[in-house]
Amino acid sequence: MNTFFRITVAIYAFISTVIFAVVMISPFGEKKLMSFLLERAEINLYQSNRYDVLVFIIGLVFVLVSIAILSSGIRGKRSSKYISRTNDGGTVNISAASIENIALAMSKRFQGVKDAKAKALFNKNELSISIKLQAYTDVNLPELCKGIQERVKESVESSTDIKVNNVTVNVENVSQQGE
Repeated sequence: MNTFFRITVAIYAFISTVIFAVVMISPFGEKKLMSFLLERAEINLYQSNRYDVLVFIIGLVFVLVSIAILSSGIRGKRSSKYISRTNDGGTVNISAASIENIALAMSKRFQGVKDAKAKALFNKNELSISIKLQAYTDVNLPELCKGIQERVKESVESSTDIKVNNVTVNVENVSQQGE
């Protein structure tokens, strides 16, 4: 989502939350607000307990939808951005970006790799690395992928002292050497 749309949705959600909270609460008060609104809209509705409950339920639904929209802009905690290790000197936090850079550096060293992208995911104290490659046509792809998996795992483990759970390599595209 772009920034303008996020701001627009946040403003809508805030305003509609306030409006529907008032609508939801109004059947249980003196009903002056609802009487005023209904007179202004020239709507005559039968005033009963069923009406009060119906207005409350409609208001509640809109409040819940508005809160869901409002909170959708808040990012959930997918996975940790850092993995922490404690040693004699204190705590060391290693970021996912650091591990991704190590994986990219190792991947691009291989002959036959045109481009690569890496993603590191922490799940508790486990680390998974996903690499997307663009390779050249004159390369043995299974051999290339196996070599990358081994070297990336070895390099990340030796550099960070974090056990790598798995390294997934996806060949996204194959192209000619001159392209």
